[in-house]
Amino acid sequence: MFQNLILKKAYTTNQLKVTVIALALLLLLCPLVTFAQYETPQKYSVQSLLKPEVRKGKHFTVAEEVTSDGFFYHYTVLSPYGTFTPSSTSALYQLTQELNVIAAMKKIATDDTAIAALKQSGKNAATGIKNLFTNTEETLQGAAAGVSSLFNRASNTIGSRQVTDAEDTRAQQIIGFSKSKGKIATQYGVNVYSANAVLQEELDRLAWADYLGGLGVGVAMSAVPGVGGLVLTTSGTARLLNEAINNTPASELWLQNKNKLLAMGMNVDTVELFLNNRVFNPALATVTVSALEKMKGVENLELFIKVGLQASDPQMARVITTLAVMSAGYHKQIAPLRRISPLARITKATTTKGEVVVVLPTDHIIWSENVAGIARSLTEKSDSKETKKQLWVLGDFSPVASANLQEMGWTLQTNVRDRLIPSKK
Repeated sequence: MFQNLILKKAYTTNQLKVTVIALALLLLLCPLVTFAQYETPQKYSVQSLLKPEVRKGKHFTVAEEVTSDGFFYHYTVLSPYGTFTPSSTSALYQLTQELNVIAAMKKIATDDTAIAALKQSGKNAATGIKNLFTNTEETLQGAAAGVSSLFNRASNTIGSRQVTDAEDTRAQQIIGFSKSKGKIATQYGVNVYSANAVLQEELDRLAWADYLGGLGVGVAMSAVPGVGGLVLTTSGTARLLNEAINNTPASELWLQNKNKLLAMGMNVDTVELFLNNRVFNPALATVTVSALEKMKGVENLELFIKVGLQASDPQMARVITTLAVMSAGYHKQIAPLRRISPLARITKATTTKGEVVVVLPTDHIIWSENVAGIARSLTEKSDSKETKKQLWVLGDFSPVASANLQEMGWTLQTNVRDRLIPSKK
């Protein structure tokens, strides 16, 4: 009997050891199994992503290797005007259009025009230009009276408005240089606040020539098809908005946007903080406000403005602006929205029928830990298991992400630009 007890104890001990080892192995293997569910960003061939005419044009070539951050594609574009690194497919399309415009602009010589204009204007003109850099304060005081009709409400923004990174200097805005620049940008179909440094150089060159002596760009330039600069594609609405932005003083846009947001019942401090965010240039701010106007009556629209306060670089500002534009597109084109709510650091919407809608301006979503966590959280927080959940993206999903999201009950809508931002409007 004593021997049987010893054997039983030995068996129990061995069984315990096996159990402990099995648990240890399970603990070691579990992280591997969990992480194996998630995808990591990959590199892609440009040929698998873009049509031939987008991969290569007369003035650019997109490099073969494309990287991804799990949401957006990152491209390298080679051109005679430098190497560019657009961080989304939408940004790539805008860049290729701007490169075509740069090429057309470079065909226009300006040196002779500028010199002739200075000679005709005489010594006073030359002295005036010099004063802009040597005696700025007095020059501005003198100039202000002559252009007061153009900036008749600019005084309302003194002490409130901050010049954003994409704007001309206050001196250039006051003397009328910015007016010339906006006119030229409109004629070429680009946005005057573009972050493209080479485009800005060409706009400045032509604007100075026009300001000094009347360049007559409308006669001299070649036609450039398409419109760049805004997230609203090439629709008639976008063209009109682009023209209004280019040809309205930044201070006036600031005041218009402020008044529109306040009319929607938004907090004045939040509004001014948003409009004074240096990475939200006047174009992006105006497009955002225009989108919010289209959603009047939807609850908690101010959340878009609060989300905009997070923007720390132009790319983030552009993404937030596109979120607002896509949301407005859904509200007008698909189904009316009732309320905007927080989703991580962005937004989600609820329709009047109680469906949850998330719109994202992404290129390609993979099944990352972040995506999985947000999807699970949203699924768990839905009012009921029967709540319909929709996810609309400008691009698409990886097969793994698509399968997992659909298993959680999400309805996926891909390549939705034409549905949310129709070009024939």
